[in-house]
Amino acid sequence: MQDNGDNRSPLRLILLFLIVIVVPLAIGLYMAPRLVPQPKIGVIRLNYEISNATAFEFREQLIYARDDPSIKAVVIVINSPGGTASDSEDLYMDVLAARQDLPVVATVDFLAASGAYYIASAADAIYAKPGSAIGSIGVISSLPEAPFLEEEVLTTGPYKSFGGTRDGYVRRAETLKFAFLQAVANGRGEKLNADLDLLSRAEIFGGVRALELGLIDGIISTSEAFDKAAELAGIRGYETVELYPLAFGEDGPVAFGTYQVPAINQEKLWATPADLPPGLYYRYIELPANH
Repeated sequence: MQDNGDNRSPLRLILLFLIVIVVPLAIGLYMAPRLVPQPKIGVIRLNYEISNATAFEFREQLIYARDDPSIKAVVIVINSPGGTASDSEDLYMDVLAARQDLPVVATVDFLAASGAYYIASAADAIYAKPGSAIGSIGVISSLPEAPFLEEEVLTTGPYKSFGGTRDGYVRRAETLKFAFLQAVANGRGEKLNADLDLLSRAEIFGGVRALELGLIDGIISTSEAFDKAAELAGIRGYETVELYPLAFGEDGPVAFGTYQVPAINQEKLWATPADLPPGLYYRYIELPANH
């Protein structure tokens, strides 16, 4: 009786190898990206003044990122002069909360001033360009009118029509300023090289100077900031996704599939705002030289 093992030709062994090893491996490589979603980095673009409406848009994108398991990190691309104090503080806390679920990196394009930097200070890391403008850590507020009596108007308190005294508004603005400074100190930690007295002057710093002061973590491009976020998330081979159309879908402010990254109007970005409603703002306003 002849041993069947002697009849095994090299061709049969190669065919067996292809069937048992190569074909399943090829099928696995083909099916892997379809069965396991490619990791994603979500992009939120803060290309506007911070108000109640724009804060809502920002928050919805952040919520979407936290709820989508394929999104492993978020990068906030900032071009903003700041905005209302309450909304800036709200988004600061939203970013802190999001960091419990996934890394959040901020990268400054042209401008991250006042409330926009407040939000950035909550991120895991902040990056910028050499020519970026960063800082303006402080508050701007409109003072109430001086109290006066009006015979035809009845109020149950002397400041019911005015909201408080002028010095009370000053004290409130100072309280918010110190809260802003403390948020920056907490966020930057030992990396902060500037004392709070310097920062309280509310200056705008270029990217290189901001790095020296410890307000940012490095001078890199936006694409490199995505790589930094990927490192924090421990992923490779990622893709970036714009979160605005994903968060709002077909019935949102834009039709899904037609979203384009909004163009940045630098002239408007740097313009002094007009007709702001009374209130407290973390907002960069460049005053005239003779002011």
